[in-house]
Amino acid sequence: MKKENVTIYDIAKESNVSPATVSRVLTGNAKVRPKTMQRIIDVIEKHNFRPNSLARSLLHKSSKTIGFILPDINHPFFSTLVQKGEAYALELGYTTFLCNTMNNSENESKYLQSLVEKQVDGIIFLGGRINATDTDEQYAEEIKKVMERVPVVFVNGQMTGVDAHIVRTNEEVGIEKLVELLVNLNHKKIGFLGGVEGISSTDLKKNTFLNVMKNKGLVVNSDWMIGDGFNIESGEEVASKLLYLRERPTAVICANDLVAIGVIRVLTKFGLKVPDDISVVGFDDIYLAQYFPPGITTVNQNYDQLGQTAINVLVDLINGKEAEKETVVPTSLILRDSCKFYTK
Repeated sequence: MKKENVTIYDIAKESNVSPATVSRVLTGNAKVRPKTMQRIIDVIEKHNFRPNSLARSLLHKSSKTIGFILPDINHPFFSTLVQKGEAYALELGYTTFLCNTMNNSENESKYLQSLVEKQVDGIIFLGGRINATDTDEQYAEEIKKVMERVPVVFVNGQMTGVDAHIVRTNEEVGIEKLVELLVNLNHKKIGFLGGVEGISSTDLKKNTFLNVMKNKGLVVNSDWMIGDGFNIESGEEVASKLLYLRERPTAVICANDLVAIGVIRVLTKFGLKVPDDISVVGFDDIYLAQYFPPGITTVNQNYDQLGQTAINVLVDLINGKEAEKETVVPTSLILRDSCKFYTK
């Protein structure tokens, strides 16, 4: 045996015992005869054997690894949240696998299976199938089978019929605060731009927006509710449609900051000033929101607390402890210069 290639199975073979017996010696289990234990220790010392991470996972039934499944690493919300969660997991002694599904359900299934095979201790699931308003029964069954093997925590999502632990931000209150702000700035004609129908985060934000507007006695023009996606390009597209309207809103709430950036780009390109001619607010408080002119008023998702809470809930489940079924993390309004008092 070459020293660098020694495994627990090699130690067992040379000691003429089973791998389970070697495991008991390595973990300090007393159920090994003194003579046998000494023989195993001699072989271990002879080869200066130290179990690698996989061997330790077999010995202790723990790999000290966590899997993150997310739909799009390019999206700042997901990349920021994973970065915060990963940093905190490292503090707790866990390393992570990052699984970017590229918005593909088949990739989600492949990654779920791969993470189970790699014997991760737990999985954090962000976006994808858990963001569908109507749950696919096949996907639900797949998740439930995974959860029989390994703890799973959903972040900002849920699945009908799946009894998962959920950590989410209070996006409803975030939208309420944006509407309150714009109304206090004398805006009555307010639109909602971006997002995709059938995605829970979009549906929640839109429904909250409509309810708050109704409660304030304000009419929402359906022409001001335009949704085509979550990126800058979709923001540019919805803003282009807005320009063709005979009557435009004086303010718009965007599904996220990327959409807001796209909207501001097109409005500015065609001679409209933000916020002088139209106020624009976003959601998420991504890094660019602070620096994209004129500075986007938005809702912060409290990434540090969201990431740490998700990890804490997962680690509790990994360690067999009880954890809250649903934990709600507060959002906060971030005031910048993309909206102003309406005077016309």
